[in-house]
Amino acid sequence: MAKGTVVENAFHSFEDPYTGRTVTRLTTPEHIQHHPYFYYKMITNDNRYLIYASDRDGQRNLYKMDLESGLAVQLTEGTGVHDFSCSLTSDDRYLIYCRDRQIIRMDMVTLAEEPFYESPTGWVPNANPGLSSDDRYLVLVETNERDVVPSRGDWSTFEPQWAAKPHCRIVYVDIERKSSHVVHEEPHCWLGHPQLRPGDPDTVLFCHEGPWNRIDARLWLVQSDGSNLRCAKLQTHEELITHEYWLADGSRFAFVYRSQDGGPRESIRFMDPVTLHEEVWMECSKYCHFISNHDNTRIVGDGQLKEEHFIYLVDVGKRSEEKLCSHGTSWRSYGNTQDAHPHPAFSPDGSFVVFTSDMAGKPCIYRVML
Repeated sequence: MAKGTVVENAFHSFEDPYTGRTVTRLTTPEHIQHHPYFYYKMITNDNRYLIYASDRDGQRNLYKMDLESGLAVQLTEGTGVHDFSCSLTSDDRYLIYCRDRQIIRMDMVTLAEEPFYESPTGWVPNANPGLSSDDRYLVLVETNERDVVPSRGDWSTFEPQWAAKPHCRIVYVDIERKSSHVVHEEPHCWLGHPQLRPGDPDTVLFCHEGPWNRIDARLWLVQSDGSNLRCAKLQTHEELITHEYWLADGSRFAFVYRSQDGGPRESIRFMDPVTLHEEVWMECSKYCHFISNHDNTRIVGDGQLKEEHFIYLVDVGKRSEEKLCSHGTSWRSYGNTQDAHPHPAFSPDGSFVVFTSDMAGKPCIYRVML
């Protein structure tokens, strides 16, 4: 299928059997379809359009769906598109996405594409870049190609990749000038999830990637010039910390913490990036991913345990959690480890949540109004 092709999605609404809320399936299970990774901007500011990925032509490509009519325009064509790693700019003018070793800016009106960064020979990008809130800068992690463990599309290579102790580096890109420099480099450590602090693009949050009980510590910060490298939170091998993200105002970043030695089941925590003061906010269910709305009054998370097969909604002020609906997903891989992960995310105005699930047979995208 060609770029610019219009396809039609048939919506299907049903009542969630556990909460009674109306859930709408936005795509059909004939194809593998999902939205981007949970902390990327995937819905336009008017709450009208959703960026998503589909394998309609046997290749995974990106589409823009009208959330009122279901009509969608194909944005990319061909091979090599990284289907989870794309983000609208803050003004919705561009889509930043990854193809093979390139990072590309697409004009959302003309669909014209402009590559602005390409990983050099010998380096493989992780295709999980972080965009600054002013859309000017971007950070990504690159791995020396000799240290890359070939993926099988499932979790079987996750621990071997950590055990390989790969040579990784964080690259900082000026999109307008098309210039870049290396911020931080580690010759024997797997790095991941680089994110720029909103309102302060000089502060980079990243993680030491790998099995939760094997890494030294997950949360790290560094300045864009490579200075002030610091571990945000020391860990033991009895602690799980996962899926950190910046609050929209940049004041703090959030993460979930789980003690494996009989302590609290799981908790939502916030941390000041300057003082490293950690605030234990509340206990919660065992989320795989979670994210705040624009003003951090609500948080949405996806339950990871078999008995916690729900999308959860947190009232931050009241420190309370409720079940929004069942996600009912299997968490299985369909060629990518993330395919059936719910990755719940808010619309810009916080009026609805989208998530992915394979409850209908293959990964589909769902919407639930709040």
